[in-house]
Amino acid sequence: MVSEDSIMSEIRHLQETMEKLLSDFSRIGTPLLLAKESVWRPLTDVYETDKEYVIRMDIAGMEPKDFSITLSDRILTIRGVRRDPTPPGRKHFHKMEISVGPFERNIELPPLMKIAAIEANYENGYLVIRVLKGSGKQRSSVRVVPVERG
Repeated sequence: MVSEDSIMSEIRHLQETMEKLLSDFSRIGTPLLLAKESVWRPLTDVYETDKEYVIRMDIAGMEPKDFSITLSDRILTIRGVRRDPTPPGRKHFHKMEISVGPFERNIELPPLMKIAAIEANYENGYLVIRVLKGSGKQRSSVRVVPVERG
């Protein structure tokens, strides 16, 4: 005989699964069946100090080699793939909120900056990119930014 507790547990699981699917749907902006790859957006802060612009991304569970950062015409593109750390095989999630898979963020930087002085560090689950302010407009170019362990 099936208990009321097990039925309620299954209903809660179904509800959480539906919430996750709806959340994924709203993030990618296309129907799930038409999406080629689910791309998510890590939480990101962008702020400036007197001397620099700082981009801080909350992205735990990665390594510096997992990131690709490029600057082209003032657009800083941060890409990567966060792998699912759960063991392979059958899983029964009770709650699933941590996004995995490919991600991309594009951030437009102001025109006055020193593109040769961009630094990226990954430490304690945060990717922090620092761009020094410049005094004149910089030439347009493409630059790949290496990520160091903080």
